[in-house]
Amino acid sequence: MLSALRSLMESLGFKGQGKGDVLLEPEELARWYSGLALEERLALSRELAPHVRASRTPKSPETLPAVAVGRIVFQQDGLEGAMPLHHLKVEVWDRDFGAPDDFLGEGFTDADGRFSIRYDPADAGVGDLPDLEVRFFEPQHTFREDGRVVETWRRIGSEKGPDDHGGLHYDFGTLKLPYWEYDPTTPLARLLVTEEGTPPTAYAPGRSLAMLKAVAPIELIKRQHLLQHRLGRAPDVHRIQADYPEPLTVRMEREAPGSSRSDAFFGERLLNGMFSTILDKDPEVPGDAQAFRLYYPWNAYEQDGIHCLPDVDVRLRLVEGRLFPVRIILGLREPGATAPGSPVTRRSFTPADGAEWEAAKRLARVSATLDTELGNHLGQCHLNVEQYAIAAHRNLRRNPLRWLLMPHLREVVLINHSASGFLIGPTGYITRASALTERGIETRLQHLLGSYDWRGFAPAPPVCEGHRYARASGLFWKLLGEHVDAFFAEHGAEVEAQWLEVRRFSDDLVAHAAPAFVCRYLRAKVPGKEAPWFVRTERMDLDAKVTEPVPKAVSAVTRTDTPAPGEMDALKQLCRYVIYFATFRHAWANNLQWEDAGEVLYTCLGLRWGKGGALSTEADLDVAPPPDAATEMLWISWMLSKTNYGFILSNEEADVHPRFVELLRAHAAQFAELGLDVRTVSSRINI
Repeated sequence: MLSALRSLMESLGFKGQGKGDVLLEPEELARWYSGLALEERLALSRELAPHVRASRTPKSPETLPAVAVGRIVFQQDGLEGAMPLHHLKVEVWDRDFGAPDDFLGEGFTDADGRFSIRYDPADAGVGDLPDLEVRFFEPQHTFREDGRVVETWRRIGSEKGPDDHGGLHYDFGTLKLPYWEYDPTTPLARLLVTEEGTPPTAYAPGRSLAMLKAVAPIELIKRQHLLQHRLGRAPDVHRIQADYPEPLTVRMEREAPGSSRSDAFFGERLLNGMFSTILDKDPEVPGDAQAFRLYYPWNAYEQDGIHCLPDVDVRLRLVEGRLFPVRIILGLREPGATAPGSPVTRRSFTPADGAEWEAAKRLARVSATLDTELGNHLGQCHLNVEQYAIAAHRNLRRNPLRWLLMPHLREVVLINHSASGFLIGPTGYITRASALTERGIETRLQHLLGSYDWRGFAPAPPVCEGHRYARASGLFWKLLGEHVDAFFAEHGAEVEAQWLEVRRFSDDLVAHAAPAFVCRYLRAKVPGKEAPWFVRTERMDLDAKVTEPVPKAVSAVTRTDTPAPGEMDALKQLCRYVIYFATFRHAWANNLQWEDAGEVLYTCLGLRWGKGGALSTEADLDVAPPPDAATEMLWISWMLSKTNYGFILSNEEADVHPRFVELLRAHAAQFAELGLDVRTVSSRINI
């Protein structure tokens, strides 16, 4: 081994003065190397291996005398047994103690997960029989400024073989690798992270600093409030609000009292705020192009009986290009009722009802806030994108599709893993602050994920000139289509050549998607009917789903190992859909939270029944969130809105194609006119 080290030093050109004209004697090098930490030794070995190989006489793999074989499969079996890990890079090494390990050979698993790597045992060193080990690597990439791809490899695991192996053949057998596994305990497509384990990925380094910068100014405020609460000296909601930075609605009230509670502002935020959502026409006034409806069916879910969360049916009308609420129908349970489908009393309110109208609007705002957090934000962006992220990481390695999608899928499972305990679950903030129980939230999310599909999706058109969100959405969707088309024009042939990976990506998506969900009302009103009031572009094809025997929410891209006619276009549509929700849609819902959910009395996740009933005024603090929930709400709204890292235009990791960056930058002025600073749109979901 010492002679091997001497040869290594000489081959690398480490010359110096003194004995042997070598900078370090092999004995000194061995002592220095053995003192390094394991991670440092492994890094050095990989750094030196190419130089060592380059200094040797090239050998044809077919002439190498020894071979290592095996098969790599996922830890969890599929319906038909073991699931192969295809196209994984595998390296064979000789482990050494106190000196750099020796690289012996490399190869890739085939479609069945099998590898066969030839090597020369003499590469282990003079007089040294190899201590075999196989190491596994996944691809990473960056883009150069000219759009060319630079590939690197990240080690994800290893398996030790025998020590001092003197034979010319070794079979590692079937190796089960716990790699991007699905959580079998949930009906949703979620990543399995064991209690003792960590996710198979990590945040970019700059994201931690961004989080610290965002949270540091308000962390002490929240801690002070919570300590005062525990000591029995909790400040009231007004004091708590004043301690935090001023949000949009507080500033509006300071400058023009009543402006943030007006009917006009209510409609404006449904068009352009964080609440921006699909506006169906009012089915009860067919043919009226100015009449719209929003409906939130909360009575379908289990509630805690403490908070008041009625069914909310909002009727709206466009008047001179502005949207106004004209009627709000509440389906109110009795206080304390918890069961799904509890009896309700329906009450209708109009602007003529004065204080009760204001209270009804407040309940509607709270309803819209909760629906946004569970639907537009957590469901349609975070959890929806996670299912594509898992399937992509499990299957896309050779296919250039990875270069298009991975920059937008890289961190979503990390933030979702945190949200599983922080926001939802038995002690999550949404569970504690809203009327929905843990079971109610789980059911709602399952219904939501059961209604999202990439096929046929396109942003709904604006309902009026002032519908800035819809106009910005349409512009982003258009530019995203240009980006995806250009990518496929450049790499489409290789995408087709590696269609096996697309097939398995699609199979994983469908197999783990939530069951398609269509509520009874829509089943009766939409499939097979014209229903011109129903906006179809942003929703899954209800006609197709209700006719399938066991429909899944996510449609298959392909069911064959070679693309059939139309399937390349389907794949382009899926890519466009995923990137849209990982970027623009998430940015709009997330970044506006401090503006729309930065004042406790304006909106929150849940109003309590209180002594005077949930329809009492804002002055009744028994209805508002208690002090501990109030300060948590403001802390969370600020943190989510202000923590941003990984912007598309900054392209910090250089993993987004520069063409997309320049395409968005060229239209920055158009986005700014619509109220969006495109520099604030992140390339992926990491908050």
